[in-house]
Amino acid sequence: MNKVHITLVGGQPAPVYHGIVATKPDKVIYIYSENSQHVLNRICDEIHLPCEKIELDPIDPKKIKECVQELADKYKDSEITLNISSGLKSWSHLFGVVFDKMDNAAVVYMDQNNVLWNYKTMSSQDDFEFDMHTLFRLYGNPLENNYKKFSEYTTEDDEAVVKIEQIRSYNPSAFKKLVAVLDFDKQNLVKRLSTGHLEDAKNYVKWTKRKADKPNEEVLLSLFSQNKRIKKWKIESPHAIDLVFNSGWFEYKVAKLLSSWNKAKEICLNCRFPFLSNLDKNETDIIVNTGTRILFVECKTQINKITDVDKFRSVIKNYGGTGSKGLFVTQAKMTDIAKKKCEENEILSFSIEDGLCGLPTDKALHLLLDSELFNINTR
Repeated sequence: MNKVHITLVGGQPAPVYHGIVATKPDKVIYIYSENSQHVLNRICDEIHLPCEKIELDPIDPKKIKECVQELADKYKDSEITLNISSGLKSWSHLFGVVFDKMDNAAVVYMDQNNVLWNYKTMSSQDDFEFDMHTLFRLYGNPLENNYKKFSEYTTEDDEAVVKIEQIRSYNPSAFKKLVAVLDFDKQNLVKRLSTGHLEDAKNYVKWTKRKADKPNEEVLLSLFSQNKRIKKWKIESPHAIDLVFNSGWFEYKVAKLLSSWNKAKEICLNCRFPFLSNLDKNETDIIVNTGTRILFVECKTQINKITDVDKFRSVIKNYGGTGSKGLFVTQAKMTDIAKKKCEENEILSFSIEDGLCGLPTDKALHLLLDSELFNINTR
């Protein structure tokens, strides 16, 4: 019997795509509206199966019912699955009413954990491949060539992080001004120049990027302390510049904690997306592929502006869809206000200094993620 998959297309492409991957149909019938045309186009760029595209009225119940009945009659001799995960409620109700009564049809729903629920058999299925990079393309935000793989970092980078933390503790305020908080012009200098330097009062930093015959980057730091005077350090590693500037050392430290989590299938750092008109940032510190959904991770030594949480929430929703999860990690203890703000935005929060029940930091973080990862987002 021919396998036909009817799927309702709304604003969220992921459950549509994964519904098709899970059911393996011979043909796909896409039900879409004028407003979801762009979503349909992205799905069709990824799915190459015989298909039929039907633009349907979003409101008029008579027109919707006519479409449903025509499809029911046309495919009465086929094995039908109807995916109601996306699309309009007006569609899902009328389509569900008709196809639920048909012996040759099953209504299915893909939840945020990418588990497919069959409402005819009351069973679930989750044994299909989750492709994080495909999901980003579906949302119009390809990640290819715009991130660094965690697997590319080395033991030399590990040693560099230890040294950077020691340097930071020598004079935290000077370190912050010199390399952690840079204005637009200084950011550009670091990105653009192969060799360069920045100065702030008696403090300076020099850098040399890697060359074909020199795999390591080099950073020289000189900090002045009133009590301890001037001290200099040299840092050499493949990612020395990324680690020294913009608190990259802390982002890598968090990625290292996540790397031993058994659900971390892939870890990407310094992720950059195309700008969206309603967002004023297009970068995410860490993205983790958990095998079923995406975890966005924001890393800051401390949350100084509560609005950073709102911005992070917007990044998660716009770049990863409503099924993605967010985690905000700080080095210092997080304030009660910041924790509450994260909770209101359905973002997990974790502080390195807070710890949990005396557990090692990595175990405490893994315990938090295991307990919260699969909870369904309400918005």
